[in-house]
Amino acid sequence: MTYSTVTRLWTATTNLTVGGMKFRANAAWAINLGDNNGDKKLEYGGNNISITTAGNYTITLDLTQAIYKYKLVKN
Repeated sequence: MTYSTVTRLWTATTNLTVGGMKFRANAAWAINLGDNNGDKKLEYGGNNISITTAGNYTITLDLTQAIYKYKLVKN
């Protein structure tokens, strides 16, 4: 993911397959964020984020507030 100092958001555009994903720090599992409720709000050690349709997505990670959020937009 790439960080923007202007928007203060992390973004990536990538292909995703059907299954699940999480956000991890430094390619390790010590810090991982998932979504327990499917509400686009992240929790430490939360459930995998469900990917139901394979394709190319723009992923946005917002760590600017106390409650971290994400977006997955299919391109």
